[in-house]
Amino acid sequence: MEYLSLVVSVAKNPALDVLVIVFFLAAGFFWGIMGGKSKLLSFLIATYLALFVSPLVFDLFDEYKIPQHPYRNLGIYVGLFTVLFLFSERALFHGMGRSSFRWWQAFVISFLAVGIFVAGALNIILFKGIITLSPITTTLFAGPTAYLFWAIAPLVGLLLFSRK
Repeated sequence: MEYLSLVVSVAKNPALDVLVIVFFLAAGFFWGIMGGKSKLLSFLIATYLALFVSPLVFDLFDEYKIPQHPYRNLGIYVGLFTVLFLFSERALFHGMGRSSFRWWQAFVISFLAVGIFVAGALNIILFKGIITLSPITTTLFAGPTAYLFWAIAPLVGLLLFSRK
């Protein structure tokens, strides 16, 4: 019952962070449908690698006393993601095309892929204490349980959809 009242309150008066997340999910859906399997797989690989490598870069920057900016870590994460996405899309999946996913599978995988990207970005921002999120965004994307869900869900989706 608590979640229902939370959803109703957000629907009546959406916070800015909820609107941003809805935008990312909608953009991910259309991009997943139009981009095909190679772009979705590249997106997932780049996201996982950026989530793995970016804390190492954060520590390296801190060790060399590179000045902190409130959005430095988020910029590093997004920059690493962009470089890794471009590399993996061109080098690993070149020529794969748009085959193998049905439209509803592309929707689910793109939803999950954008979910892990948003959860990673929100967790990086929250660790620095830059912003506070609405309760529904914190519950769905920013808590430890939500982060674990978003980290595992795309892999499970790929596993289920790869079976013929």
